[in-house]
Amino acid sequence: MIINKQSLSKKVSCKQNMADRGRNTVQRDVIERVVCTAWDHPTADAVYQRVKDELPYISLATVYRILRKMVAEGVIQEVTMQNGASVFDKTTVMHAHLVCKQCGAIEDVFLDEKSFMASIKSNGGFKLQNAQITFDGLCTKCADKTALCKASQRG
Repeated sequence: MIINKQSLSKKVSCKQNMADRGRNTVQRDVIERVVCTAWDHPTADAVYQRVKDELPYISLATVYRILRKMVAEGVIQEVTMQNGASVFDKTTVMHAHLVCKQCGAIEDVFLDEKSFMASIKSNGGFKLQNAQITFDGLCTKCADKTALCKASQRG
């Protein structure tokens, strides 16, 4: 897999998709804004907690329903993690995720889509419908803590 900085310029976020649609409910508008401006990949519960600040009477079921609709419309992506939990991602172009096994942080990694698709195509003509690529490891912060901890145990 090739990381390509050109892919960053092709990055599509749900903010761009929001402008293309017509009228929405207040609940949908707030949920979209929360997901589209998220610094992380929030779970439905995290979206619910953030939305409750503005809409104290919204239900978790409404948040789930709107998130599922946004996924179906292609406004956001739902990513199923190895533990079975779903997170929601505002980035809708092909990319992978780096997941820290210690703190759970998730970062986007952009792939060279042409190389990736050529590799898939050359593999017997497989018709790819969806891809969720996840790399597990330690983020820089956790790796540094682990190295520091090991060094102090030796010393």
